[in-house]
Amino acid sequence: MLEIKFEKQNRTIQVEPGANLREAAIQNKLSVYPHILKILNCRGRGLCTSCTVKIVSGKVDPRNDVENEKLKKKDPDVRLACQVTVNDNLVVRTHI
Repeated sequence: MLEIKFEKQNRTIQVEPGANLREAAIQNKLSVYPHILKILNCRGRGLCTSCTVKIVSGKVDPRNDVENEKLKKKDPDVRLACQVTVNDNLVVRTHI
């Protein structure tokens, strides 16, 4: 099992390797979405950028084409939670 610590919520969850970051958060009743975007979002398709998070520590795969397009002017540690596969222990900052 791997651990994901959500900084702002001060919670740590355990997930299986290969889990999707967005789905793992939702399954553990943590929201990666700020405010009304909890309801109004693209449901993990990488279209809306409302699940933007910062990977504070831990290793993740490089950005994919969807993220490169949507986040091209952002810090490389800023990612779309819906596009991140968890393969290492992570510390994540949500609602950035």
